[in-house]
Amino acid sequence: MTIRSVRIATTHHVSGHQSVTLDDLKQHLDTIDHAILPVYSVHDPRIPPIGRVISGSITGLEDGEFALDVNVELFSEDFIPKSGTSGDKRVAIIHKPREKFGIWCTTIPTTPEKTGYLQEICTLLGTRISYRSSNGILQEELPIMVIGIGMLPFGYIADTISRRLDRDQVHGLKEKITQLFSKTDENLPESLLIFDLDVVDKQKRSLVIEVIMTNPQGKDIESFFSGGLGELDRILPPYYLSRLRPKKIVMNYCNDRFSVLYAIQEKGIPMIPRSVIIHG
Repeated sequence: MTIRSVRIATTHHVSGHQSVTLDDLKQHLDTIDHAILPVYSVHDPRIPPIGRVISGSITGLEDGEFALDVNVELFSEDFIPKSGTSGDKRVAIIHKPREKFGIWCTTIPTTPEKTGYLQEICTLLGTRISYRSSNGILQEELPIMVIGIGMLPFGYIADTISRRLDRDQVHGLKEKITQLFSKTDENLPESLLIFDLDVVDKQKRSLVIEVIMTNPQGKDIESFFSGGLGELDRILPPYYLSRLRPKKIVMNYCNDRFSVLYAIQEKGIPMIPRSVIIHG
């Protein structure tokens, strides 16, 4: 187990990026004080966390600006928590919509046409876009769009979404997402489409299912809505009822199949399956 101090953000202006304010730093520090934040390698959510933020502080700089410094506890194969992290802290679930839906983007669309597609998606879901990065401060290196869907009853994911969106809305959503992710240049970086599904059981226990699609094609988006959501209802019970108490399960979806990449426990520690588990 290794603890490192890292400066993750300052209020200095960075060309091409949204400015970080002192209030932003305070809000992020408040999250650190009350929850555990996973730390990812190059901010790629397909890779299990390499550590967790356990504490932080805001420092005044000589030029009048401010910085947020954090202590990161790095995992290893024989990792045993020894940091004295508060027992009531739980891993933070960042993409949790306040309403039925939420949208987060790490990059602004590059063309007016794609901007239009994104605005139409927002209209269909009845929500706004947040251009913040997934942890509120750091910028990801990959273009990522997250669609959060909140308060889904355990065992009724597909039925609940079908009640919230009629057939025409689902058709429009699939069409606009496909157009948004259509690529015209093979040299562009990978783009990730992520669905964060907040599933809640009768005891009000919440489990987030994160479904990741890399450079999604129209067939992937179509199959996810037509059959994938119903498949999740069938495959989740063993994970949801696990005594290991996962807080988030991260899956890849491609060619009509789910593969479990890893899960994250309430204390932010990753659970990595011994072999890739394929469903479908």
